[in-house]
Amino acid sequence: MEPVRLTVFVLLLTLVGVAGAEPRVIDLAIRDGQLPKDQQLVRVRQGDEVTLRWTTNLPFTVHLHGYDLEVKLAPGAPVSMRFTARASGRFPIEIHGARGEERTVGYLEVHPR
Repeated sequence: MEPVRLTVFVLLLTLVGVAGAEPRVIDLAIRDGQLPKDQQLVRVRQGDEVTLRWTTNLPFTVHLHGYDLEVKLAPGAPVSMRFTARASGRFPIEIHGARGEERTVGYLEVHPR
């Protein structure tokens, strides 16, 4: 392939990948240290712009492994965790309580495009 054609081809592939990214807003509600069953697995695509919008009835810190993101939650104060889903795989979502306890409450799955 000619260098100019190759450059145009690579540029088009890059633009298609960027255009395929979706903004995803996912509401997650921790109640008494648990996520409901239908919220325990969050699925997105690699490249998606993701916002996990958290609420809780008890104070916790939420830690998203693999992306190394943490947010502090308090009752009555929704908190957003925003990131681009760059790494694919399955990543645990843990809560950390006031007394140092840690527990996995769900998983983020990032699927390749």
